Amino acid sequence: MKSFFTPKEIRELVKVSYRQIQYWDKSNFISPSYRRRGKYRLYTFPDLIQLKVAEILRNNGFSIQQLRATIDNLRKLLGKISFPFSELNILFRKNRILLFKGDVQISGKADDYIYFSARALRRQLEHSPELIAQPAAG
Repeated sequence: MKSFFTPKEIRELVKVSYRQIQYWDKSNFISPSYRRRGKYRLYTFPDLIQLKVAEILRNNGFSIQQLRATIDNLRKLLGKISFPFSELNILFRKNRILLFKGDVQISGKADDYIYFSARALRRQLEHSPELIAQPAAG
């Protein structure tokens, strides 16, 4: 499994434009964890999670201020996880972020939550042969 992803791969996985990825990087919203030779950007799986979550929340009507606050909080929480990121499930509800290892069961109105599965994202990567076979260019 790949450890690093190029902006082109991120664009395909997250379904955002290359310009959006550049803007998020330049505005210090979500930047790649690694840079090579000054400009070459490499994103990690936790970076990919943040980008995917930002796009999901953006599509669910979060304002840019809400997005920034949520992704900042998510970034802090991701730094505290002691299990593999591929086992991570996240629930978002207004100003709350709930992280779970493994399956999530919700009672009541599930419409109040936005759900994200890192496991599903990992499966997507496993079923993308063009991403698995290529080592990150350097």
